[in-house]
Amino acid sequence: MTHTVNSPLSVSFPMAHMGFVNSQEIHIPEMSFEKVSHHDSRLMTEDHLSDLPSRDPMAENAPSFFQLLLFAYLASVPVLVVYILIARAFDCFTYSSCHWDCGWYLGIAAQGYDTTVRHGTTDNGQANWAFFPAFPMLVRGIAALTHWSEHHAALVLNNGLFPLMATLTARYAQRRAGVNAFLTVLLFIMMPFSLYFHVPLSETLYGTLMIALLLLLQADCFWLAAGCAVVFTATRPTGAIVLALIGLARFWQQAMPFRPLKNRSHAIARSIGQCMVLGAVGGIGLFGYMAYLHVHMGDALAFMHIEAAWGRHSGNPLAHILYGLRSHDLSVQAFLPGHAVSQRYLALCCVGAMALIVWGGAARLWLEAGIVLITLLLATSTGLWSIGRYLFANPVTMLLLASVMQRLPARWQIVFLGVCAMIQVVFVTLWYQQPSFLM
Repeated sequence: MTHTVNSPLSVSFPMAHMGFVNSQEIHIPEMSFEKVSHHDSRLMTEDHLSDLPSRDPMAENAPSFFQLLLFAYLASVPVLVVYILIARAFDCFTYSSCHWDCGWYLGIAAQGYDTTVRHGTTDNGQANWAFFPAFPMLVRGIAALTHWSEHHAALVLNNGLFPLMATLTARYAQRRAGVNAFLTVLLFIMMPFSLYFHVPLSETLYGTLMIALLLLLQADCFWLAAGCAVVFTATRPTGAIVLALIGLARFWQQAMPFRPLKNRSHAIARSIGQCMVLGAVGGIGLFGYMAYLHVHMGDALAFMHIEAAWGRHSGNPLAHILYGLRSHDLSVQAFLPGHAVSQRYLALCCVGAMALIVWGGAARLWLEAGIVLITLLLATSTGLWSIGRYLFANPVTMLLLASVMQRLPARWQIVFLGVCAMIQVVFVTLWYQQPSFLM
């Protein structure tokens, strides 16, 4: 690229070699040559300043990682105190917090995996193979080291990881979408579905590993990301699919900018190699569990096949959502203990997630929108049960919601967070009584 400096100053940019037909000349008011040199000779009008890498005031004023982490831990303490105080009306927090899938996870942590299907009045034909090993094995390790019960170990693990997950998500959201870091943390603290991060379920570990994986790849810490992916794919069945999507997004970002092929052949080869290594190393968690099932159960996909014992059969996700929307079962009783969950409520949760997916696409957060979309399709392919937990107890969904909140006036942000906090108190009170809609 050539340029000429005259008086009055003008800069001529031949653009033909960059894919543009005509050259473009920019006239700038007269100024001294010393001032031009001080600014690296980057002489452009306001229309072209957006093409230059500029300082982000939000990034400069952003809190440090440790400041944000301290804020997250301090802000989560009062919430945990509320959980404990409400639990006193039922039983101690340790045992009142363990419902639904919690019993399966802690059973694996205490006794390992079943060798045959169960035959009983409440779990006929079921087995704990449906639950991936990373979370219960970590709980088992903590319990062995500290001599705590599995219940205590799981609660300490999740409530210790929760502020870290909120902090990592806030950092990623600030870098990726310019979202205020404190706003993201507060959303995590107040969101009703954050209930699932405080109780003994795998959501906290899964979410922490997912956002850590995204941050590490963003920082180009490839081998640390690959190590994180090993545990990630051993945490939930969706882990491997999400990892594949992240790998494809990384390949597109690194290897597919619009420049001549000869100039990007090396980048393409490097990106393909990294994606293959990421998939091979990250797949160790999933394939290790499949190998275990093959040896002990004779079926490497036993974790999928056993889902039928819960009434889950593969089908059309859209058909399941439409069926839920057509159901006329949305009532107050559907949110109370002892009543069947409303299929319409579950379908409306899907509609809310779809709205966030569309927002993510419009905001050019395509990877994050894709992760929520993949989660939605996989979760609803076998029905709508637990869809609120799968979709909204997810740090990427939180990121998209935080990016929406960023556009609201400050007073409406406060109102939204306050309403969320009140709903969370209701959710916690109901959780201790095992309502089906919180399954």
